[in-house]
Amino acid sequence: MIVSQKNSSPRLHDGALLATVLAGTWREEPPPPAIAAEQLSRLAPLLIGSGTAGFVWRSMSRDAALKAAEGASELRNAHHHFAIQASVKGESLDALATEFSAAGLEPMVFKGWAIARYYTAPHLRPFGDFDLCAPPGRHAEAAALLGKHISGTLRHDNQGLVHLPNNFQVEMSSGLAATVDLHADLKKYRCPSLAAVYGRSIPVRLSGGTVRVPALEDHLRLAILHFLRHGGWRPLWLTDIAAMLESATGDFNWDLCLGEEPHVRRWIACILQLAGDLLGARLEHVPTSSRIADMPRWIAKTVLNEWRAPFAARQAVRPLGDAIADPRLFPGELVQRWPNAIRATADRDGPFDASTRLPYQLASFTASAWGRVARTFAGPAATLVENDKV
Repeated sequence: MIVSQKNSSPRLHDGALLATVLAGTWREEPPPPAIAAEQLSRLAPLLIGSGTAGFVWRSMSRDAALKAAEGASELRNAHHHFAIQASVKGESLDALATEFSAAGLEPMVFKGWAIARYYTAPHLRPFGDFDLCAPPGRHAEAAALLGKHISGTLRHDNQGLVHLPNNFQVEMSSGLAATVDLHADLKKYRCPSLAAVYGRSIPVRLSGGTVRVPALEDHLRLAILHFLRHGGWRPLWLTDIAAMLESATGDFNWDLCLGEEPHVRRWIACILQLAGDLLGARLEHVPTSSRIADMPRWIAKTVLNEWRAPFAARQAVRPLGDAIADPRLFPGELVQRWPNAIRATADRDGPFDASTRLPYQLASFTASAWGRVARTFAGPAATLVENDKV
């Protein structure tokens, strides 16, 4: 169904149009986008900027009118670019696996490359770095190994996002380079026991050695919590969730995925429902007890509003010291740092209900601002703040 633009501004429906175009793109036989050629032309920069252009080109390539639309050639070029990058980064992961294997380590890879495996065209799912966890109790060994191969620092990336010291830009003995985010634990994804997640993980043999990926139950939970932590601003993350959801079979352990905390179980159930509502993900394997009949309307509204401009650069923030040094920057920085309703609710551990989100947004903003001020005045070494990469 093509989204109507009657009596509305062109940008008003960009988020909804994006959702329409992305529906089913992760499947082996994706449906052709239910969108007009002129709408696709307007969405092309959003698709490219959000990392979803490769999937959309694949789904629209059998439609002559869409292939001839303005901007279609840019989507085709992005499709080719993602495929080439996937090959290059696959070689980099092989090289990493070789280094870890020589040290007797099997790292667990999650997000990015590991999630792409749930797509029927995994080479079209772009990713930046490799998110790794060392085997439990061996984080220091992994960090030392990566430290031997550091080729540069990653204080900021080319989009202005700030990185933590556990980000390594490395060059392996083979000459291949990679960016690695080495996590000590998964607590920020509400996975308190790394040992348990690692113990359930699945080995994947590469040419250079073996890596592990989380079990689907753990990985889906992790992907949803990552989506929430960042306010759902990137469409690619919801297509990830849809692809993973449709990979679940009858023996999927829903209790393990949902966890024990009632409010977190509802968070997860709401995002699964969101994947169904916005992207048409199939929900038949979701137990009836975890279906959402009273989906809060503000969740989809928040996500679609973010999808009107789903660019990583929009999420970047200046070091707070810059704004302190130049008060003219303050108004823009305040707007940039204001958390959306999803991010704020997750940050303050609030329930997903129909009530106002403003108290959570105020509390989240205040806590974040205070922390940034404290780090700014603590010195340069303390100003590195976390901002998960895309």
